[in-house]
Amino acid sequence: MNLVVIINGQLAAWYNYVVVIVLIPIGVFVLYRIFIRYKILRLGDNKIQIEYPVLRQLKKYSLDQIVAWRENKVKTSKTSEYKELQILFTDKNKLSVGHKEHTEYHRMIQYLAQKAAKKRDVSA
Repeated sequence: MNLVVIINGQLAAWYNYVVVIVLIPIGVFVLYRIFIRYKILRLGDNKIQIEYPVLRQLKKYSLDQIVAWRENKVKTSKTSEYKELQILFTDKNKLSVGHKEHTEYHRMIQYLAQKAAKKRDVSA
């Protein structure tokens, strides 16, 4: 409603401008983080495939192109823990996946531990 008032050129109240100036950057940020950077990961056959369907990008890496990978763990409270998998590739791209973002997170860790165990970075 506020944006319509401003676009139509009618005399708008000051709060219409404030609402538009505050909410549009927040909306663009949410759009970017949630929808545009949505990714589909496929691991198998000694390959890692990262697909960004909205951007229509596809990146394929073999396990030989992994420089290092690690699992970061942060204790968030007495009983819970946040886990994040980070993979660094030879072209300096970094893939980060949280365990709450991906349904097959534990299988990804198991696959990398099995196929690329020598490239695991244990320093924290």
